[in-house]
Amino acid sequence: WSSWVNFTKFLTGASTVGGIAIPSILKHAGVIGWGAFAMELSSYFVFGMAIICYLWMSGDDDYSIL
Repeated sequence: WSSWVNFTKFLTGASTVGGIAIPSILKHAGVIGWGAFAMELSSYFVFGMAIICYLWMSGDDDYSIL
């Protein structure tokens, strides 16, 4: 069971890093412009805030974020 938990933690970390790294690489290479880069980072911020608000509003005591 622990191996599946570790695997999901790895996938979460890889998608988090990739969500920021891939647009940064594309911007550095000149493939995308500042507008696309800003829009991607703002969508990442909105998604993160949605997760935090969901955990905060769920009333579950398993997660103590705030």
